[in-house]
Amino acid sequence: MLVAQISDIHARPDLSSLRSLERAIGWLGTFHPDVLVVTGDLVDDGWRHGYRLVAESLRSLDCPVHLLPGNGDDLQLMRSELAAVGTWINATGPMHFRTAVDGLTLFGVDVTVAGRSYGDVLPHLPWLVSALADVTTLALLFMHQPPFRIGIEALDQVGCRNGNALLSTLETMYSLPLAILCGHVHRPAFGRLGTIPVQTCGSLCPPNPLLLESRADLPVIDGPSFLVHEVSDGRLVSHVVSIPASDRSA
Repeated sequence: MLVAQISDIHARPDLSSLRSLERAIGWLGTFHPDVLVVTGDLVDDGWRHGYRLVAESLRSLDCPVHLLPGNGDDLQLMRSELAAVGTWINATGPMHFRTAVDGLTLFGVDVTVAGRSYGDVLPHLPWLVSALADVTTLALLFMHQPPFRIGIEALDQVGCRNGNALLSTLETMYSLPLAILCGHVHRPAFGRLGTIPVQTCGSLCPPNPLLLESRADLPVIDGPSFLVHEVSDGRLVSHVVSIPASDRSA
C-alpha cells in the first residue's frame, strides 16, 4: 500500500511552487500511488485562481486525493474550488476526512482555527473518538500542524495546541495509528507523540531554515520535497522524494 503525501504548496501568482507541484504530480503519475493526501497550505492570500490551478494538477492523477486545509488557506474558497477533487465528512464546518483504502484507514483532522494562525486539535477530539471507535484496521492520522514543539520558535508559535490531549485520547482507542503525518514545517522532521511516530512532510515551496537553539539563519540547502509512505506487513516506512530545480528526473 503506497500513500503519497504533499504539503505546503503555497501557490501564488509567480507560479514557482506550482511548477514544483507539476513536477511532483508528473512523478507521482508514473509512480502510481494508491492514494494521495495533501496536508494543507495550498494557496497564499486567498488566491482563487490558485486553488483552481492546484485542482487542475491534482485531477490529472489516477488515484483518490484527500485534502486538509492549513492555517494559510481560505477554507471557503478551498472547499468550493476543490470540491471535484477531495471529499470531506461534512458540507460545512471542519474539513475532516475519513477513508479506507485496501485495508488501511486514513483520517484527516482539520485543526485550523478561524482567524488564527495556530491550530488546535482539542475541539475535534470527540469527532476523532467517534471516527476511530469502530476501526480495527491499520490507520494513519493526518493533520496540518504537528502536535508538539519542533524546536523552531517561529513555527512553534503557530503550531497545533493540545497535543497531550490528543495522545490521551488516542491511548484509549483499540489500537494506535501507525503514525501522525503532518505538514506546516516546510521540511521533513521526525519525532514521537508518546510512542506514536510523528512526521512532517517537506514543502513544495522553498523549505524553511533550520533555526534550532537560536542558531544563525544559515542558507537553506534543501530543495522542495514530499513523502511516500509504504504500509506493508503492519509496518510503515516513509521515503523523502526531493524535487529537482529543473526538469531533470527526480
